[in-house]
Amino acid sequence: MKKNTIAVCDSEAGYAGTLAEYLNNRKKLPFRAEAFTDPEKFCQYAGINHPEFLLIAEENLNSQVQALQIPHMIVLSSDRELECGDQKCIYKYQSAESLIREVMVYCQESAFTDASFGYEKKIQLMGIYSPLGRCGKTLFALTAGQIWGESRNALYLNMEDYSGRQIFSEEDTSQNLSDLFYHFRQGKAFPPLTDLVHSWGNLDYLSPVSSFEDLRNISYREWTALFAHLEKESSYQLLVLDVGNGVDQLFSVLDLCTQIYMPVLDDWISRQKIEQFNKIAFSLSDTLESKIQELHLPFAPCAEKGQDFPKNLLWGKWGADIRKILEVTAFHG
Repeated sequence: MKKNTIAVCDSEAGYAGTLAEYLNNRKKLPFRAEAFTDPEKFCQYAGINHPEFLLIAEENLNSQVQALQIPHMIVLSSDRELECGDQKCIYKYQSAESLIREVMVYCQESAFTDASFGYEKKIQLMGIYSPLGRCGKTLFALTAGQIWGESRNALYLNMEDYSGRQIFSEEDTSQNLSDLFYHFRQGKAFPPLTDLVHSWGNLDYLSPVSSFEDLRNISYREWTALFAHLEKESSYQLLVLDVGNGVDQLFSVLDLCTQIYMPVLDDWISRQKIEQFNKIAFSLSDTLESKIQELHLPFAPCAEKGQDFPKNLLWGKWGADIRKILEVTAFHG
């Protein structure tokens, strides 16, 4: 499918070219970016190529550009509080990842159809679960998410009592899942996704709950409301669910998943626990047995935390082994 064109017009030295290059390097985005530093040259281009989408600096938005009637236009503002009337405004000096998220949310709200913009309508839920501890479950979930995120819009949700939420950020004071479900229980709309979603390498994530008590209080109905909201309001094609035992109606949540990756261990105590889990799961659901993939993970040396930690998951023997596992166990249903 031919990608839509998104034009970036900004006379500030280097900004348009840098942003367009960043957009084009994100291969999973459903558009191709073209950069312009001169509004007049952009108008000449637009008169021939008729781009559907435009990001333009507020100081470059003149009557000539307005007359082109670009169907979908976002103003790049140097003022966080600028009001643009009927037009969408984005603060231009935020991180590139945050800017892209705002653009994608706008795309979902604009007149682009799912078909023309290349999105799948149905989000796949990939469950990562094990009744065992210390089996590499979360490291596998994060690595698989990074790999899936190379080609698809993927969002990671940690659904464990103890998420290790500082894996992502030492000082994450933004809204998290606890805040999101608080809004829901108050009868309010979910907060904007741009306020909740963060990027971590190839993978986006929602900040986990503040405490295990918050997780235990989230009902199955509330989880399904969140999944439905993400399907309606986001461009995500895949949710990576890192599921813990504290989730309400655990087996019902797992039954929603397209596939379930279950790291296991082979000592006799672990096998007894796995057999107990399987006996309960298969008695409650006719589909779980076909969805569960037991995994014997390789030794997982956990690299030192740092800015490159997400990328490091993809390198070396660990990353190569996980790629092979995902290729062998890929869901073809």
